Amino acid sequence: MTRCGAQGSDREEAGKQLEHLRRAAEQASDPDRLLPGEPSDSEFADDATLWAEVYSELLDYKKRLLIVTREKLAEMRDEPARREVVETDAVVIEAERARFERRLAFWRNRQNARS
Repeated sequence: MTRCGAQGSDREEAGKQLEHLRRAAEQASDPDRLLPGEPSDSEFADDATLWAEVYSELLDYKKRLLIVTREKLAEMRDEPARREVVETDAVVIEAERARFERRLAFWRNRQNARS
């Protein structure tokens, strides 16, 4: 492959990665996004149980991430680093935590309605 061909390929790969990151950021910030395979509603008790378990697990994960984020934030000495975590990372994790909490409540309500 020529040098120009390799550079073009690298740029193409970088563009694909950038597009993937953009889509992931959009999805992370969508408060109404459902998980792949998740129905928007279901009449089946098994669905409610499954999705309540899924969201419970995800919510636990995000809560742990926020704990670690806060612990590491307290250790950071550099203001630009602290600002980056506070203004971006923590905001995204908190938004996801809130979404998972809402979806968990939705599926738990469905469980209770089916009981």
